[in-house]
Amino acid sequence: MVRIYRGDSEEIASGELVIEEVHPNHVDVFYIPDDSELEALGYDGDKPKLHILSIAGQNNYISLYPIEMHNLLNIFEPKHEKIQSITLDGFGFSVPKNSDEVLEILESLPSGFTKDYEHGLGLAYEYRFLIHAIEEMGDFEHLVISKTEETNIDKEKFFTLNFKHYDNLRKNINNTASRAQSAARRIKGITTYNMLAYFLDSPAIPQRTLQRSNNPFLNIISDPNRNDIPLSEGDQEIVIKMAVANTKAIVESQPEKLIKLRDEIELVTLEQLIEKFEATLDRRLTEAYWQQLFCDNPFILTLAFGYPVIKIKDQAHVGGRKFDGSGDKITDFLVKNSLSNNAALFEIKTPGTPLLNKTPQRSAIYSPSSALSGALNQMLDQRSQFQREVAMIKNNERLNNLESYAVQGVLVIGKTPIELDQQKSFELFRGNSKDVAIITFDELLEKLKALHSFLSAKADD
Repeated sequence: MVRIYRGDSEEIASGELVIEEVHPNHVDVFYIPDDSELEALGYDGDKPKLHILSIAGQNNYISLYPIEMHNLLNIFEPKHEKIQSITLDGFGFSVPKNSDEVLEILESLPSGFTKDYEHGLGLAYEYRFLIHAIEEMGDFEHLVISKTEETNIDKEKFFTLNFKHYDNLRKNINNTASRAQSAARRIKGITTYNMLAYFLDSPAIPQRTLQRSNNPFLNIISDPNRNDIPLSEGDQEIVIKMAVANTKAIVESQPEKLIKLRDEIELVTLEQLIEKFEATLDRRLTEAYWQQLFCDNPFILTLAFGYPVIKIKDQAHVGGRKFDGSGDKITDFLVKNSLSNNAALFEIKTPGTPLLNKTPQRSAIYSPSSALSGALNQMLDQRSQFQREVAMIKNNERLNNLESYAVQGVLVIGKTPIELDQQKSFELFRGNSKDVAIITFDELLEKLKALHSFLSAKADD
């Protein structure tokens, strides 16, 4: 039996604490729940022996292992997604010899820590944001709160947080929570008063009186016209659901506002895409990265083609398979004209793919690079196989509304040459490419920018 003291009361924990010596002046502490406790939790597995603490006297640290003690979906598993242990370094804890001394150590843990092992050791629930933030910063598995080390990430998988920094963070979280609760109480009080005042024909309390407060949460909650208020992911989801649920009513009453909202969303999305496209244009990224970018933003295919297309499938098999299963031709995107249903094929390379050989062949004329000519031949082969086997592909994929009148190919590759002679050579080469249109990544970027300018001008009208 283990005695747990909470305030003036005393409770008896039914589980067992087990102390095992790792080596002199270093022990591990385990907790073994009682059968009645496991039954109350609805746990029907083997009785666990939970490693909850490690205390190393010679190194002056204590490590806590946060374990989920109540959620049956992951009962007795690590509580956090990545962080597996929280170590207190330099706090001067001595190595316990019995369970009473273990309890004394837990009671001496710093503010912000859960001290009841039956509920899982580690940071208290209200400070979970600290864990979440660290996990978002990298693949850290161990948090070290140190009185001797500065905040750093020198060691792989270890995030070290100076104790003073930790304590400031904890106090800021407490202050933020307190001010938010105070604001919420005041808003609830005024809202309740105004609702009752309406029924009694009494004057309401003006909402603008809230904005004179020095509590910023009151200003945020009470001013519906502010457009610079940051929303959490949960709040964003609520706003989106409300907008979707009321779409029909908004269309009937204020269609122009819904259209404006749609245009603003499209403009912001396009801005982010242009920034991402521009930032990665000169980086050495794989074909898979660019293929995924096109897959996530299929309207770029329409920009590349010049007429409206609908993506049918990415990484599409277009024929050529032999009896041994080899030889299958795969195009990055199979699309079709949204009006005529005529099929087209897309092949995506990288911006860094060289388009021309480095030295001129003769008279300042540069021949196409092996990468460009090889990609062009690859597309021509895919086109040939697709046209030969399109009837079988349509039947297997049940694509009745797909035609192959004149299958066009689009090759997205490289960047436009800078020198005039090289530009001339490139234009001569692609100008004579009959069945495959060749477009560079920087040309696509310019098309995106032109589209953005058009939508921006439209939004200003």
